[in-house]
Amino acid sequence: MVNACAAAVEELAVTRKLAEVLDRENTALRERLDTAKKTEALLNELDTTRRSENDALRAALSAKNETIAAKDKAIEKQDAVIAELKRKRSSPLKRLGDILIGVAVTAILK
Repeated sequence: MVNACAAAVEELAVTRKLAEVLDRENTALRERLDTAKKTEALLNELDTTRRSENDALRAALSAKNETIAAKDKAIEKQDAVIAELKRKRSSPLKRLGDILIGVAVTAILK
């Protein structure tokens, strides 16, 4: 009976040591889980930031393209106006006639 009690005491001591080791392992696993959760949260935040950055870059690119298209349209309109003015340019004889009319009007008014 003494041997059985001694064996039970020894088994209880070993069980307590194992329970202690299991508690430390559980603590380490909880810490690892917390670290994994924090890592996941940071990665999700990084993903969200990158997505919003990509959206902002797409919007900036679209605005740039619209600006270039508007500039090209303005240049086309200016080219059309220049062509129209070149087409409507008066002849040298007409200009000479306008100058002579101006001189005649000035002479009459004096």
